[in-house]
Amino acid sequence: MRALISRGWRHTKKPTYAADDRGQVLVIVAAGLIGIIAMVGLVIDGGYAWSQQRVTQNAADAAAKAGTVQVQLYLAGGTQVGNDVACAVDESATNNRVEIDPADAAVYTDAFGDPLVPEVLVGDCGSAGPIPSGGQGVKVVTLQEFDTFLARVIGILDLTVRADATAVVAEQVGICPAEAGCGALPVTFPQTVQLCDSTEAIISITDDEDGIWVPWEVLQEGATLNAANLAIIPLCDTAPGSVGWLDYDCTSPPNLSTMISDPCNGDIPIPAWLQAQTGNPNCCEGDLNEYTGDVVGTAEEEDKVLAIPIHRNTCRKQPANDDPTCENLDEEWSGSGDNLYYYVDFWIGFKLDKAYTQGGDVECRAAPGSPPLVSPTPPGKVGCLKGWLVSKYTGPGSVSLGAISPGSNAPLQIVLVN
Repeated sequence: MRALISRGWRHTKKPTYAADDRGQVLVIVAAGLIGIIAMVGLVIDGGYAWSQQRVTQNAADAAAKAGTVQVQLYLAGGTQVGNDVACAVDESATNNRVEIDPADAAVYTDAFGDPLVPEVLVGDCGSAGPIPSGGQGVKVVTLQEFDTFLARVIGILDLTVRADATAVVAEQVGICPAEAGCGALPVTFPQTVQLCDSTEAIISITDDEDGIWVPWEVLQEGATLNAANLAIIPLCDTAPGSVGWLDYDCTSPPNLSTMISDPCNGDIPIPAWLQAQTGNPNCCEGDLNEYTGDVVGTAEEEDKVLAIPIHRNTCRKQPANDDPTCENLDEEWSGSGDNLYYYVDFWIGFKLDKAYTQGGDVECRAAPGSPPLVSPTPPGKVGCLKGWLVSKYTGPGSVSLGAISPGSNAPLQIVLVN
């Protein structure tokens, strides 16, 4: 009898899940998806917001410049009124699809880019007041609101970006320090600085960002200004010609205090031979510090950028501006004597933090700032300017002195100052 053999299969019972277990899994998956979408949304919407910030900044720049163009025409002797300024600002904002921030309305500024005191609003197109006395620029704040893409899943339905810009009218020059009201300090320093202890510091105009202070080393654009990169420029009596207090030939008689506190109008070519004047610079510490804030070592809005001429030769007579030597006058380069002429072929934009010109200033021998000065032997005067080297201006060109009055026939330009 043949045996029958059957091939059997092992039967495994399928597991079963309770309904509440399946629900928990769905909740976890859904929460995970929301988190993933939220993170992706932050990347996408954040990136879009970043791009719109640039658009809004460009729109703010355009609106500030549009309003300031009308101020420029007015200062040049035109018939423009405040309503022209307001309408230009509004039209520019509309064309660039942004709004003027209602919480921070457009205002007039002075030549420094600071809002006038008391504040004067640009106003609304159709009902704006007159262009105010002293108004030399416009500051605007623009905003743009837009819907989000994926951030909506976490309740962020829209985002708003803001940007501000300030433009001022400046004389069209090679190096107009418009942010300082086109003011130039009547003092010149050599390209090779002599410190108060008679040691020399060689000039470098490279921004190597190595954290080591070098005279006339201009900080990188956008660098944070603080005590670590604050410069101390020596005002010492170690040698004739090491520092020259200049006569810009615009006050009679020459007066250092007046040239600092109320710069006269006029252009100084670059390069040029500039004449020193006799006089006591100790008078001018208070005048200089009118351009500064209160906190030493901290960059403040009150700390103004002023232009400082840097010379490389001196002469007892005045050569032509295109002649950097004294050879055609049968003169030797001279570092001594009164009324020297200094050959200036570039200027430095110096954000003045504090001035010490009394001659016995212990602040110049200590931080903040570098290099701290050393008392000379034999004893002599120790003074200094503290601040930041923020820009270098070269020729051919010119530097302009003084604020601009309505009806000015000088060539003008619009300058963004922030």
